[in-house]
Amino acid sequence: MYHPASFCRGNSPAHAFASWHRPVACRPLSRPLPEKVPAMTISPALQAIIDAIPADFADPAADYRAVRAMFAPFHGRPVSADLKITLRHYGGVRCGDYVLQGHPSDRIAFHCHGGAFVSTPLDEYHFYAEIIARQIDCRVIMPDYRLAPEHPYPAAHDDCFNAYCGLLDTGVSPGNIVLIGESCGGSLALGLLLRLRDAGLPMPACCISLTGWFDLSVAESPTRGRDPFLTPEWVRNRGRDYVVGQLALDDPRVSPAFAAMHGLPPLYLQIGEYDTVREGALLLAANALRSGVEVTMEGWPGMIQGWHGLVNERVPEAIAAWAGIRKFAHAKTRGTAASSHTG
Repeated sequence: MYHPASFCRGNSPAHAFASWHRPVACRPLSRPLPEKVPAMTISPALQAIIDAIPADFADPAADYRAVRAMFAPFHGRPVSADLKITLRHYGGVRCGDYVLQGHPSDRIAFHCHGGAFVSTPLDEYHFYAEIIARQIDCRVIMPDYRLAPEHPYPAAHDDCFNAYCGLLDTGVSPGNIVLIGESCGGSLALGLLLRLRDAGLPMPACCISLTGWFDLSVAESPTRGRDPFLTPEWVRNRGRDYVVGQLALDDPRVSPAFAAMHGLPPLYLQIGEYDTVREGALLLAANALRSGVEVTMEGWPGMIQGWHGLVNERVPEAIAAWAGIRKFAHAKTRGTAASSHTG
């Protein structure tokens, strides 16, 4: 069985989270750090996938067109026949509305998908909606937000906000909504929470981040040379594709790691030890804890950016990670569970 680690020091800067620990739900301020767990070896299934990643995947010289082409084989996966996909408009934004046969639809996951702001359109991301629906037992709403650089900031942020508000206009209870974001979608999800808070609008029951990218400036990372996907230069270039000179990359409007975190719902953050963008998540967690937000942060030894998407390949670490996500989502929402669940 694969176990995560947790960082729980609410009054410390990011570097204070340097060790990997057993998971615990954190509340401010400092609590005793739990016992460390030994380092682990990643599974053969995950290692085989890492070994197949092209050496030039994160070429810093690649433009957004090359990035889209590189992502295409990883996204655009087929979905099963029992996933019902309905295309709707919420708040004027085209969205995918997903219901999996045999899974309840009263609990809703509003998902801000990844793709480094420049990739991937909704029609190539249905597979991830099915993962969420199957793993959490829920209906999934995923906005087809506009992509950079053709549609720079604040296009993606605006689309996620308008789609969420449009969903609320249908009468959905915010207490039944789980907000989820992976990679750049983590930044969009936190940006959505901050905008809802500032506007005095109903927020979801909780927010779950899967290797979220919360600092577009990507301070030099201790993972350099160990992340098989990304480099800081590549990630910063994708941030530039989105802001196109309008904002500094560390502006809180696009890098929520530096925003005021007060008044947010419970956060559940999963990060990987070798993920280039993990430092931004550490900053955000420390900031949120100092602001009185309930934070559960899990650091997974040996894990990489986006490993959650490998659950369909039966990667054990992905299966274990989703078990924790499911438990948290069910604890924070009022939805019902399916009579049976298979990973």
